[in-house]
Amino acid sequence: MKRILQIGNWPPPVCGWSMSLVGLRKKLESCGWDCQVMNLNENRKIRSSEYIDVQGARDYVSKITHFVRRGYAVHVRVNGDSKKGYVLALTALSLARVWRRPALLTYCGGAQQPYFPAPRGSLRHALFSLLFRIPVRIYCNSEAVKAAVLTTGIGSTRVAPIPHFSAQYIEFTPASIPAGIERFCRRHDGVFFVYACFRKEYMLEFLADVIRQFRAAFPRIGFLLVGTTARELPPLNEFLNRRQLDDSVYVTGSLAHPSFLTLMQRSLAYIRLPLMDGVSASVLEALALGTPVFASDNSARPPGVELFPVPGDAGHLIQLMTQALTNRDSLVTRIPQRTLEDNTARLADDIERVCLGAEYGRSMPISRMPSKRRVG
Repeated sequence: MKRILQIGNWPPPVCGWSMSLVGLRKKLESCGWDCQVMNLNENRKIRSSEYIDVQGARDYVSKITHFVRRGYAVHVRVNGDSKKGYVLALTALSLARVWRRPALLTYCGGAQQPYFPAPRGSLRHALFSLLFRIPVRIYCNSEAVKAAVLTTGIGSTRVAPIPHFSAQYIEFTPASIPAGIERFCRRHDGVFFVYACFRKEYMLEFLADVIRQFRAAFPRIGFLLVGTTARELPPLNEFLNRRQLDDSVYVTGSLAHPSFLTLMQRSLAYIRLPLMDGVSASVLEALALGTPVFASDNSARPPGVELFPVPGDAGHLIQLMTQALTNRDSLVTRIPQRTLEDNTARLADDIERVCLGAEYGRSMPISRMPSKRRVG
């Protein structure tokens, strides 16, 4: 039966995870699948006809059990940056296998995250080794991430590197911008687009130092901080106020995707700070739109990105920003042309092949799952 329960982030707020889930659901439904979505985003407790709400841990387990008993495959997302996310993924995959349903996992993020990869013999390595042995297929967004997953000893044929970014992401009609953001942009001679959240990996102290130094030389340039979730807005605004940067920065919060891309396209450049990134969808979107991208060098950036070393090297980033202001065309010409692929269709096709083809023994209970020596 073509039934699948997708577990992940549903907008709002919009992020790479939610964008990929929206596109995948649309594609699967066009192929005749009954595709239900269980929402784990910050709006998860709000009831909606678009998704299945989650009111708490017991509700989460109860609803997954309800769907697997009715014959639904399960596809859940996880990264190496969240203990809670790990438990949620382990629970969902285990319930699917107990009821002999196809269990699929997407491992999101980069090849080096806080909890994974981990040293062999460590508890973290053992826990992720357990997690990766439950699903019949693991999706990730690059060969580098696949190599990290394979350090747990699972068979390579079970891991499919399919980039999350897809050609449909940049199919949009330029949108009108909220009045407050539009006024901010008009008060400045140009703006930089920064995806930032109130979390350690976004290196806000480093960013604040860059803004202060750059504004000292170019006081009429502004900064748009985009993507912040509703719960992170108060502490982020307080952070900026304490550093007297509130006149230099406009925190937009989460934006609808057409508005997100419209602002990105109008910006001098896109600044991407996190070191734990995988192949970020928004980075690929910016490059496809011809917007220069300045990103921390984490060995996972695609061709065309202008790299700066971190932490601590504000000078290199400021040089790039100065070039975007004084000679932006030279940066744009260095962005390579690339063929945009329909990776959403690739993912949907593989899900159908795995689920309907019963790869790796869909009916096999967990206790009889293949060992790492026999898989692949």
